[in-house]
Amino acid sequence: IIIKTSLFSVRSLGLNRAQSGPEPRVAQSECQPSKTINTAPSFKLIMTNVILAIDTGSSSIRCTGYEYHGVLDSDGDWDMDCPSPQLRPSSQGPHVTALEGISHTIRMSSIIPNTGHIRIHQVLSAIDQCVDEVLRLLRQKRGEEKLEKDSSYHIVAIGFSTFVTNLVAVDILGNPVGEAATLSYACNREDVIKECQRLRDNLGPEKLEAMYQRTGAPIHPSYALPQLLAFYRNVDNQTLATRIDKWKTISSICVHRWSGKLQLQMPISYSEASWTGMLRFRDCHWDDEAAHIFETCQGIVQHAQCEYDEDDVYVDDDCIDLLPPLVDYDAALPFLTMGIPLYNGNGSVNPYWDRWPELRSKVRFFLGIGDGVAANVGSKCGGYPTSGSISDSHRIAVTIGTSAACRFVLPLSMKETRPSQCNISIPPGLFCYRVHRDQILVGGALTDGGSVVEWARSLLNLQSDESFDACLEKASEMYAVHSTSPDPGPNPSSSPPSGVTMVPFLSGERSTGFRGGARACISGLTRETTPAHIMYACLESVILRLGCVMKLVNEARSSEGYIPSQGIIVASGNALGRSPLWQQMLADCSSMDLIIDADSSSEGSSRGVAMMVAGALFNRELGNPLATCNFEEPLLIAHRTKSNVTAQERWRVAIARQEFLIDAVSSTWNDT
Repeated sequence: IIIKTSLFSVRSLGLNRAQSGPEPRVAQSECQPSKTINTAPSFKLIMTNVILAIDTGSSSIRCTGYEYHGVLDSDGDWDMDCPSPQLRPSSQGPHVTALEGISHTIRMSSIIPNTGHIRIHQVLSAIDQCVDEVLRLLRQKRGEEKLEKDSSYHIVAIGFSTFVTNLVAVDILGNPVGEAATLSYACNREDVIKECQRLRDNLGPEKLEAMYQRTGAPIHPSYALPQLLAFYRNVDNQTLATRIDKWKTISSICVHRWSGKLQLQMPISYSEASWTGMLRFRDCHWDDEAAHIFETCQGIVQHAQCEYDEDDVYVDDDCIDLLPPLVDYDAALPFLTMGIPLYNGNGSVNPYWDRWPELRSKVRFFLGIGDGVAANVGSKCGGYPTSGSISDSHRIAVTIGTSAACRFVLPLSMKETRPSQCNISIPPGLFCYRVHRDQILVGGALTDGGSVVEWARSLLNLQSDESFDACLEKASEMYAVHSTSPDPGPNPSSSPPSGVTMVPFLSGERSTGFRGGARACISGLTRETTPAHIMYACLESVILRLGCVMKLVNEARSSEGYIPSQGIIVASGNALGRSPLWQQMLADCSSMDLIIDADSSSEGSSRGVAMMVAGALFNRELGNPLATCNFEEPLLIAHRTKSNVTAQERWRVAIARQEFLIDAVSSTWNDT
């Protein structure tokens, strides 16, 4: 099961209250692939290994079952019972296949707009409900198939993807203390904006840049440090603060509840920790300067530590008291490899024992990864070519869902010592996060992507599908005429086809300016402006901001030896996948062809979780648990959108026009 969530982690590999011990080898029998098992002379039992992927997004929560291919059989040979040669595992890595009909989605708003607070109790409940339904569907499918053949489904692992940043304060038993003590990437509150300005003033330009290069993230309201400072400095939060034992991520809270280790300090992954903006991405430790600022914040209340037997406590001198320990997403710690126990650590009955009997027997829990990582891996942009140099990879992942992002991966081991690798420089306007111990993710993101269109639909009262589709059709017609019309010339003030220009910062700005307090703006309205003109401006505005991000991404790729002219876009995200107009706009604006991959076009993040879990199982089965699967999967092209070279100059002018508007209105924002 793959679960998508995002949150925040600690500075080291140690576990405050858990004896980690050596990583146990996973027995081959625990991860058997789809194969035939002889149980009696009269029949054969078909066993299907399943990974559950939980994807926790800002607008929906989903659980999906994937069949896992890629384990050696009892004779040391590849399983040959896979349904087709294309699905058989290769020496390069594993493969997963979504089980038809084994998925459940709950549509909900996980985050309160602008405040960034997470509706944590509803989110946790929705995750449990999604698992409930997927297990019910598996039982139903097993019952139907037994009419034709004896079959069974063995759940071998559960993984998570979450929106990031996300952090949730919990009490001594691991329970969330309240919505006010939650943090997310979608924060644009006034008090947090002021904390950002205070940090900039206190640190100064040189220290700010140095911290940016260490953590891969600038000081901005979407990251954890200013949100934490604002929380603890707010006198209204003093009572809540006294109840806080740790700040955790959504995925770590889920694993903590399910595993029954109530007295254990659950770690979080390098990936989730990196998105907080407080992790040194090169060596995967909390940043000393950021940690010091947090620990010395006015209003911090250290919760009294409970007493435990020596065998239950692992003291980590490098650990921040209010933050969880750090490990990689695939850490095979004992309490992550045994499934759901009958009894919790305090002797009480674990309620999930009866609720989810399929998860009792040595099911492997994986810690959460950031949704951006999952989207890259799921859309086959998470690795390198199997032949040639790393720079032979031409793929750039672009996702438009509720938010939007453009990203690519680079190799960088957390144990790397070569100056040429360790001295990687993060270009202003981009981020750099950890994928896992061997890779980093470089790119840029917009808080508002598909949400801009949804906002326009509500504003323009296009609630019926017919009125909405008619408006989009008119916008498409506008672009068809616009993209084939004569060159507008170099004048940035040239009017757009709709006459309207938009700055899409409805929830603030991240890449490329990272300006706190940024607001949206629509310019050029007249009496002749129609809903289609406004809708066109909204669609165009998101592509223009992504165009600026992609320019920086290509410059970063060039500095690492990539050839930008050879790049292709691999698109993912529901909003982008369902909009041919957006696909054509993006291809034209970037001057790159756009690919829709058949395996990952709809749920790239969910598939990415399954692939990362499968990779860890695969390497452990081969006896190399420290390896990571970084190979580049072949694309299965479902659709290609060709870039229109005649439209390139028009898009360049449009970007300049939007930048001109941003510069003109930014002085009215609270913090620039």
